[in-house]
Amino acid sequence: MNSNILDAAPLFLRPREAAKLLAVSERTLWALSAPRGPLPCAKIGRAVRYRMEDLQEFAAHAAQQSGRAATRPELSPPLKEAST
Repeated sequence: MNSNILDAAPLFLRPREAAKLLAVSERTLWALSAPRGPLPCAKIGRAVRYRMEDLQEFAAHAAQQSGRAATRPELSPPLKEAST
């Protein structure tokens, strides 16, 4: 038997594993999953599974979005009125 196939990472992750990978709760993962959210998932029978590629793309996109928000210019503080 080819040991390379057995040593490879799994193609699909269970919801608990996917949530742990993204550092979110299973409930948050469910809310992010299609059709409710942007994260694709696959139904295999009654089981819901997540592809590692989809999770990595989602994480990269989320990091990019949060990076943009962090680099927005700050609002300048209000000017102090000169006391006369």
